[in-house]
Amino acid sequence: MNMADLLVKTKTELLKIAQRHGLRGVSTLKKEELADKIHQAQQRVKGSKSEQPLGVSAVARKVADAVKRRAVRKHAAEEVARAKAPAIGRTRAARPVRRAKVAPKTRPVEIETEGTGHPSAELSAHKFDVTPAPPPPRQVFQEEHLGELPDAYGTGHLFLTARDPHWLYVYWDLNWQQMADYRGQAADGRLLLRVFEKNHADSFESLTLGHDSRNWYIPVNKAATTYHAELGFWRQDGHFHVISHSREATTPPDAISPDTTARFATIPIDISFHELFEIIRGHMREGEALADALHRLQLAGFRFPFKLGLELGPWTTDQAAELERVLGGDLFRRIQMGSFEITEWLRRRLQEELSSGMSSAFSPSGSSWSGTPQKGFWFAVNAELIIYGATEPTAKVTIDGKPVKLRSDGTFSFQYAFPDGQYKLPVVAISAAGDDQREVQLTFERQSRTKGEVGKVKQPAHLKSPAAA
Repeated sequence: MNMADLLVKTKTELLKIAQRHGLRGVSTLKKEELADKIHQAQQRVKGSKSEQPLGVSAVARKVADAVKRRAVRKHAAEEVARAKAPAIGRTRAARPVRRAKVAPKTRPVEIETEGTGHPSAELSAHKFDVTPAPPPPRQVFQEEHLGELPDAYGTGHLFLTARDPHWLYVYWDLNWQQMADYRGQAADGRLLLRVFEKNHADSFESLTLGHDSRNWYIPVNKAATTYHAELGFWRQDGHFHVISHSREATTPPDAISPDTTARFATIPIDISFHELFEIIRGHMREGEALADALHRLQLAGFRFPFKLGLELGPWTTDQAAELERVLGGDLFRRIQMGSFEITEWLRRRLQEELSSGMSSAFSPSGSSWSGTPQKGFWFAVNAELIIYGATEPTAKVTIDGKPVKLRSDGTFSFQYAFPDGQYKLPVVAISAAGDDQREVQLTFERQSRTKGEVGKVKQPAHLKSPAAA
């Protein structure tokens, strides 16, 4: 590969090529310098290949070719001499043919000997020939038919983990026969999953498992809390028999950590993690992670075989606020709708309406966002009602008798227009089997009192007013 081919590649591609050639400490070089280093390394590889000494087989072939050429020339000279000699009195000795034994790893050749018994030129020409090694057997991939993976392995273990601050995930490894056997031993024929908060004797959740259930998502109200679960059934004597206990699982906090410090460590792209670990292995503390050790040693002035980056300083309040804005909204959308997302959602909607031609100006009458542009100070306020929650993904939820579509994780949200007045909204959840129902009555009241000229933000036409109380 010449310099022109190297220069058309990106620096990332050049760094990968440099790593293959064993070049070190080149991550800080410019693209042209890096390409020159790679070109020099390629030239050295070509030079070393051309100066590499011949192997044993190559030397044997070379000597055999030379002996064969000398034998052919000698045989041709003898033929010419015999042609010039007088024909009278010329006798030719018998030339018996015999097979000669050869050493192992040499192929047997049929040779002719002169009447005097000396080896012929043909024997000398082939004395360095070796039998070529047979080609390696061709490997053919044969697909293994291992069958389908089982639904369960029957270990009886119960696994509990935290999906996020307000959801737990539990899975039990029981096959259908084990589930049926345990139901047969239960007084009421039911298997129960009970969830406990740490240091609490009573469970806060007791779920009846379906015949085909293998796992369950459990909503919890407390973040940064430790829970454990147990799987069992009620016996005929009134005692609860535990089939399996889970390990403890702790939900993460639902707020950004108060520790806003940020630590940075330089990890070079042209040095593997194994090589990096070998460099600092003798300086690592017990239980210390690789990145933490790098950060500590770089701050202490440890001499590394690569250039270190710049320390960016402490994490600022503005950076923390931006991180919360970027990650917080997405996090709440994945879990359920919260106050932070509501604020962001209303802010974006207000900005969109202010930037659109439909609501480009404020009317002094205070009734809408239409009319000619007006200069000076102005103010506009409106409100929408957002109801959100979560239940089992297979349940049916209605708000004021209207069905609400659930997300894949069981969360839901619904929006209403919220003019002045009193409203009552019943929220009902019914289990998939129809044997369990939960209901919440939500009552709202809005009374708007204004001072001065205050307008209203125009609400989307698809929003309906909640049922009046």
